[in-house]
Amino acid sequence: MKAALAIAAAASACSTIAFQSQSNLARRRSPSRLFAKKKGGGSSGQGFGAPNPSGGKKAPKYSIDDKSYDLDGASAADETPEEARSSMADFFATHDEWRPLFSHVMSNPTTSLGASPLASSFLSDIEAPEEMWGMSTLERRHPWRLLPGKPTAESSLQILSTFLDEWQQSLLDIPLDSIVTGDNDMHFLEEGRRTIAVTRFHVLDEHHNPELNGGESASSGEKDWEAELFRTCWSEVAHLSSQDDADTGSLVLLPNRIMGGEPEGAGLDYMRQFVEHKLLRPIRWLGREEDWEIVAMERGSLAVRLLYKLGEIPDLSERDSSGDEEIAL
Repeated sequence: MKAALAIAAAASACSTIAFQSQSNLARRRSPSRLFAKKKGGGSSGQGFGAPNPSGGKKAPKYSIDDKSYDLDGASAADETPEEARSSMADFFATHDEWRPLFSHVMSNPTTSLGASPLASSFLSDIEAPEEMWGMSTLERRHPWRLLPGKPTAESSLQILSTFLDEWQQSLLDIPLDSIVTGDNDMHFLEEGRRTIAVTRFHVLDEHHNPELNGGESASSGEKDWEAELFRTCWSEVAHLSSQDDADTGSLVLLPNRIMGGEPEGAGLDYMRQFVEHKLLRPIRWLGREEDWEIVAMERGSLAVRLLYKLGEIPDLSERDSSGDEEIAL
């Protein structure tokens, strides 16, 4: 049963890259290729297309430890109330022009709130805008942007294509379970459903374009890519929250050339710190932590994945047992 579910998840995961055909990309992957690999990997312990190292072939590129969910990170318990208040004061003062968007995310009427969010006192003088995506946003009078669902530039599409190839490979490299625990199959399903939940794609490939930075020059010594990443991620948080469609998400890629290759501090650990301090903690202060799963990940290049209201894997045990009873009858 789990093997069948895994194959179904694999086929669904491949649909994530189906939009590439619309852009005439040279590099493509299809479900038929994935199934061809799976068919050749039927022995116990072999991966979802991953070659068996004992057979003298190349070892899988990704290991079972390369997971993108249930990652250990900081929690609200790591901050004292005094530290949280100091952090909030610094954050909202630094991003003062973003406060209308934060207020919008905090007061989104599609989700009920319990106790008042920690950030309430910092946003009490701000009313959430009636229309987040009106002319004022289109004319760029605000720092946030209404972004397209996917890039159009060929260079950005190629970067995205490479990332998706690597993402698919990380699924294929998950080894099959020996028939006892099902842990690897469940890991495959957890990764696969997060792959197909991503519905929007962004590449920070126009970092040096003054038009995308509000007319500002990107030649300063500051990490302009970090400011653009902040803008893109929070724009997507507000957009997905406004749409309120469960099991949807955005992927924001950072090509290596934007950051000059591999500058000091621009690795995965640094990106995890960015996600924790610039996204997760503020969302927690806004009282919306239950709505979001946000992680930094690396599949050839760095990315931030934002998932909105990700549901649980359906429990099919009752349906399966019911089917077995019907067969017995």
